[in-house]
Amino acid sequence: MKANRLVFENAIDINPRSGIIKFNGNRMILKSAEALGFFRRDIIQTLNMERAKGFLLRYGWACGYSAGGSIEKMYNWKELKELIRAGAAIHTLEGVVSVQIDVLEITNDKFEMEGKWFHSYEAEEHVRHFGFSDESVCWTLIGYVAGFLAKTYPKEIVVFEEKCRGKCDDYCKFVVRTKEHATEEQLEILRYFQDTSLADELDNTFNELKSLNNSIVHSDTIHKQMTHAMLEGYTLNQLLYLLSDALQCSVTVERRYLMKPIGYYFIHEDDERLYIEASRKKKEFRHEYDIMTMKKQLGTLVILSHKALTREQEMIIERAVTVFSIYLYTQIQIAQSQWKKKSDFLDEVMSQQSPSEELIKKARNIFYFDPSKNNRVIVITMEQEEPEIVHSFLATEYLNVECFIKNQEVLLILEDCKKDVQYMSNFLSGLSKRVMERFKQATFQIGVGKNAEKLEEIGNSYNDAKLICQFLRYAAPQQTQAAIYENFQHIMLFLKTTNPRELLQFYKEVLGQLLEYDEQNHATLVHTLEVFLNHSGNVNQTAKALNLSIPGFRYRMEKIESLLQEDMRIGDGRFRCHLALKIYYAIKTLENEK
Repeated sequence: MKANRLVFENAIDINPRSGIIKFNGNRMILKSAEALGFFRRDIIQTLNMERAKGFLLRYGWACGYSAGGSIEKMYNWKELKELIRAGAAIHTLEGVVSVQIDVLEITNDKFEMEGKWFHSYEAEEHVRHFGFSDESVCWTLIGYVAGFLAKTYPKEIVVFEEKCRGKCDDYCKFVVRTKEHATEEQLEILRYFQDTSLADELDNTFNELKSLNNSIVHSDTIHKQMTHAMLEGYTLNQLLYLLSDALQCSVTVERRYLMKPIGYYFIHEDDERLYIEASRKKKEFRHEYDIMTMKKQLGTLVILSHKALTREQEMIIERAVTVFSIYLYTQIQIAQSQWKKKSDFLDEVMSQQSPSEELIKKARNIFYFDPSKNNRVIVITMEQEEPEIVHSFLATEYLNVECFIKNQEVLLILEDCKKDVQYMSNFLSGLSKRVMERFKQATFQIGVGKNAEKLEEIGNSYNDAKLICQFLRYAAPQQTQAAIYENFQHIMLFLKTTNPRELLQFYKEVLGQLLEYDEQNHATLVHTLEVFLNHSGNVNQTAKALNLSIPGFRYRMEKIESLLQEDMRIGDGRFRCHLALKIYYAIKTLENEK
């Protein structure tokens, strides 16, 4: 593979139905350069220029490392140089910057690369918000190159920017050297890639703020403690404990769509009761602060206090909100990454790309359910509500059930589920009730697939559940409906090969006049037809089952044939009616369970 053969059309895969964009096999999200510029501005204003530099360098490194792994696996590279050039080509195709490599020399003990960057979005956005800088500002670009080479080249390298449009140079010039061949000044950039660099910068900031008043010093100390705790992997409740201890108030973090907080720490015994009452009545007991990132609200920090908050408390809260915004944003990114792994695994199962033992091993590394047991897939589609919101609600309601998002659908995998239909119906009824009570303005379709007795069948369970959801959407578009595989197993083959709208139209065309007659005359001709078909068209057996005389039954059948305009003496007529009845009773089952 040659790097110059990489073209955008071959690298990009856009699925307009699912809303998924893949670039070189990795899921991508299109964001405007302007939006990223505002995010960069907020990061710098929040963390200061020096700390933001380290944050953005590490962010770029993660992007480059991921891209290096993806492209290295995707193509057969005969030369390392072509793989390196491909990284530059990918950076250009992504619209980040135009890359021109001028020097590329690789030996056993030395790596040297020089090149130019043109139209760097990062330099343009930095200048737009902060003006020209005294130093180079293409930090994510530097990090990207460092991360890409960390994945593809075995020795430690140093990447730095000699010229930059962000400091009013004509173009950006980047240089890459092996660590052994870099100067002390060039090696300085390596400290930003260390996990402890942000903590060191916070220590320096704290020392610089010693001259400020006690309130500011105290708020900075709390901010430092919470940031350290976040970096060390503290949970949300542990972070809230630190904040609660500093404020001497009970605190919670909410999301507007959940019925309970996602994190809390109540300092007094009565505070939980008061919090619930205040949530209902919106009393002054609650002090609310939006947790935002990139103009999107991730949650709300709620401080519980009967007294007005002091200036020092306000300062502490303001800085704490920053920590929670980074924490929640990181958790969302981690969750989305996990969803993608699970979604890709289901695709792999359905494509049968791996042997059974390998699939089971991989499943145990990705999922929480036991892949060796019986499992069912539940698919939930929705309108007038975001899948992420529904997922967050269900993840808190069903803590022991696997729950993730695939193609804008919420999926649950019910582990070691019983084959008993009544058990599944009861579970489905409870699930439907919960989402309907919580999301009153939304409509849902909930389908439960066939029981998967082994892992290879879980893809079939997913497909069945998805087909059921599609059918429900056509059958009752304005209503929340739920059904299990057993309700549809007689017509599942037709669902797999026919548009659900056509199936519904078919049963109405075949049975429409008969159903209308029964409703207007309080008759039971539909039941008579069902018994007749179940007895394979045997007149004597059907009449006996219905407790009718032979002439009485023949009169009914003549009326049925007249309304249906079908000949029940031939197989084709009986088949059409039998299929229409199966579809009709599947829909009646939904109405009865509602």
